[in-house]
Amino acid sequence: MLLLLGLCLGLPLCAGSSEEARSRGGPSERVELRVPRQVRLLQRLKTKPLMTEFSVKSTIISRYAFTMVSCRMLNRASADQEIGFQMQIPGAAFITNFTMLIGDKVYQGEITEREKKNGDKVKEKRNQTAEDNGEQGTETFRASALIPSKDKAVFLLSYEELLQRRLGKYEHAVSVRPQQLVGRLTVEVDVLERSGIRALEVLQFRSSRRKGGGKGADDSGPPPSTVISQNETFAKVSFKPSVVQQAKIAQNGILGDFIIRYDVSREQSIGDIQVLNGYFVHYFAPKDLPPLPKNVVFVLDSSASMVGTKLRQTKDALFTILHDLRPQDHFSIIGFSNRIKVWKDYLISVTPNNIRDGKVYIHHMSPNGGTDINGALQEGIRLLTSYVVHNDIEDRSVSLLVFLTDGKPTAGEVNTVKILSNTREAARGQVCIFTIGIGNDVNFKLLEKLSLENCGLTRRVQEEDDAGSQLIGFYDEIRTPLLSDIRIEYPPGVVEHATRTLFPNYFNGSEIVIAGKLADKKTDQLHVEVTASNGKKFVILKTDVLMEPQKMGSGVPGSPRPTGDGPGDRNHLERLWSYLTMKELLSSWLQSDDELVKEQLRQKAQALALSSRFLTPFTSMKLRRPALRTELPEDSYHMSAVTGPETVVQGLRGTSLQPGLALKKPHNPRIKVSKTSADGDPHFVVDFPLSQLTVCFNIDGQPGDILRLVSDHADSGVTVNGELIGAPAPPNGHKKQRTYFRTITILVNQPERSYLEITPNRVILDGGDRLVLPCNQSVVVGSRALEVSVSANASVTVTIQDTIAFVILIHLYKKPAPYQRNHLGFYISNSNGLSGNCHGLLGQFLNQDARLTEEPSGLSQNITDPPFREAGERPEAVLKVKGHRVPVVWKQRKIYNGEEQVDCWFARKAASLVDGEYRDYLAAHPFDSDTTFGPGIARGLGH
Repeated sequence: MLLLLGLCLGLPLCAGSSEEARSRGGPSERVELRVPRQVRLLQRLKTKPLMTEFSVKSTIISRYAFTMVSCRMLNRASADQEIGFQMQIPGAAFITNFTMLIGDKVYQGEITEREKKNGDKVKEKRNQTAEDNGEQGTETFRASALIPSKDKAVFLLSYEELLQRRLGKYEHAVSVRPQQLVGRLTVEVDVLERSGIRALEVLQFRSSRRKGGGKGADDSGPPPSTVISQNETFAKVSFKPSVVQQAKIAQNGILGDFIIRYDVSREQSIGDIQVLNGYFVHYFAPKDLPPLPKNVVFVLDSSASMVGTKLRQTKDALFTILHDLRPQDHFSIIGFSNRIKVWKDYLISVTPNNIRDGKVYIHHMSPNGGTDINGALQEGIRLLTSYVVHNDIEDRSVSLLVFLTDGKPTAGEVNTVKILSNTREAARGQVCIFTIGIGNDVNFKLLEKLSLENCGLTRRVQEEDDAGSQLIGFYDEIRTPLLSDIRIEYPPGVVEHATRTLFPNYFNGSEIVIAGKLADKKTDQLHVEVTASNGKKFVILKTDVLMEPQKMGSGVPGSPRPTGDGPGDRNHLERLWSYLTMKELLSSWLQSDDELVKEQLRQKAQALALSSRFLTPFTSMKLRRPALRTELPEDSYHMSAVTGPETVVQGLRGTSLQPGLALKKPHNPRIKVSKTSADGDPHFVVDFPLSQLTVCFNIDGQPGDILRLVSDHADSGVTVNGELIGAPAPPNGHKKQRTYFRTITILVNQPERSYLEITPNRVILDGGDRLVLPCNQSVVVGSRALEVSVSANASVTVTIQDTIAFVILIHLYKKPAPYQRNHLGFYISNSNGLSGNCHGLLGQFLNQDARLTEEPSGLSQNITDPPFREAGERPEAVLKVKGHRVPVVWKQRKIYNGEEQVDCWFARKAASLVDGEYRDYLAAHPFDSDTTFGPGIARGLGH
């Protein structure tokens, strides 16, 4: 309050109010006049929508990223209020889903054909980079909804992108700009790269470049609270800052971009080729090649609009770039306004004297006049083609034109269609044009088409950005050409629908990516042949890729499968193929001037976008209205017993079930399941019903380890893994630390691929649609093949084809002790659908039996009714199971969150009970379905 008063006293408006108060009779009245203004301000602060949670989860598999954003909002006002959600996403990404949860209603997004009348179309802006947010290479998604007073809303957004390799690194950037400090803010990124992860790093937040935004990129090291854990092929990065840590970065909640960079291991010169379920991807990024000579002309806008900082920064950048040219390169410089000013009428070699003279010419450039873009391009292309022809070096060098402007064509030829046509005819595919547009006044569409049509790239620089550093960074990407005229060939009878296979140049630090669809999934091998030119040498690379089934999970969380897609799995390679194909269709549509061709391309792109669920210029997003809620008998929909005040029923495909479906509260909500479980520290319990024996054992894992609990991917298609979290041991205990399950992941491969990630707070379901279900609300989603039922703050029941059922108990602490953590317990309720080959720490004992072969003296023959023993007495026996002879002692153990006690035979040494070694039960990543076990393996478990 004192701060508000201090601010108010310094404003002219306050002074005016004081004069009015004095005219009414004195200081006391003056104070009374200020109070309402402060009260109104406080009321606005109190009624501002509160963001209670902002979370981002990204999964990157083979450079293809699936990202899910979840934002929870609370309307604190006493009246209904429109609450907005906005998220900056990478400009190259495609949105695949958007869902709103308002109260107990679910509004599911649906990708449809773009129409003039869009009904409940989501309010979203695309391709508004400069006008929208001032960020480079980003677009902003916006949506808003009317939220009832004191009610909550959840916004869920999913998008996908292929990470591009630049300067030898892939970069994944997540926008963290909630615009207020958030009580629960999390960013989690999982990276899975089969070929191996190299040089992974998390950078400091990239500034938002706005007033009050985050810090710049000068600070080294990852942001506070960032945790990185990785092995050779899998990495997990998490960022969970407290409110105080957020405020230290940016008090207004605009933290900036959370950035992860990494590269992958490369062994074969022909590249990394992956094949999966009828699709393949080829990553080609050769190294250790001598650089090609380059012929480069720098074409710089020196019109009047470049006056001041822009031209000065550009000149400084060119000084740096000229020093970076190699001795075998040739160059020239053109400055243009309404006049074309050529430094040399021919390309000259790189020598110290020529570099010095070029810098002098640049230094004396002065801004004036208009902008003759057409004339400047024609002159630059003429210099390059003339040099190549007269020196007969077309196959031994690369010709580049770097073009920079901040405006639109205002002099000479101003018709953009004519400019594009003239440029195409002059370049004839022999000159690659790289364009840079500065500021908001530039015709960026023209620059983009110039680059697309002439084998180049384009970049946009904002007014407030350092144009010089952007120009240097752009040049660094193309400074070292290694190959030209690259042709990648696959057998036409084996491969159909391959993406682009001809490339004019390959620059060091970049990557060529081709994806294709196989004509026959049963093909034994894929022949790949790469031909290219490296100066005076002609490069030919060949290989045959064996079509062996991959051991790791075929798909990936976040890969949706459209309804009506037919049999087969949707996997990350199919998503990647769809992504690249869509990008090429959009690029061809943008370049084409033929209306008939453009319409054909539009129809193809629209069909692919609808089948792949991509939000593109040819599709739109509508929100389906939720169904009404009424009572429904429990046995009319095969659901587990769950209770809760707010129950939502939603189909896995995003299609609402019949209007009126909801849950009837059961008489007894408590779940009764099998004793076979892994819960607590974790304590494992296995029930053998035939012999009426119960066996228990402990596994002392390490925090961060992912344990294989059930491994039956090859037969029933089911895999269950559990990730451990650590905690200090209780005082006076014999253990150094405790471990609990913080995440249970379930991969279901049949009849359709689905992924479940369960934590004490939420359930992420990736099937036909990606849904995030809060664990504090009762909810049922499902189909006959897979059903997920959440009982608020109690349990999650997963039922698979009515033959397999798992129950995950949720353990929450209101005031946890130092050695307690919110965690999960895993129980097998129905294992009939699991095969006899099932393995895992629990799965290996299903469909098995056990018996006692040696009983301690005095032990009753009725092993289900053990004798009373005095305190300290430890009767022992020998248990025979799966060929193991295991010493066991009688013990009592609590399960079901301590509500039930079971008697069990305890194996002090789990190594003597289970197959293999501890490391055999470690999964490489949460959805790893690999297993090293086969029939007959029986080795001791050890670390």
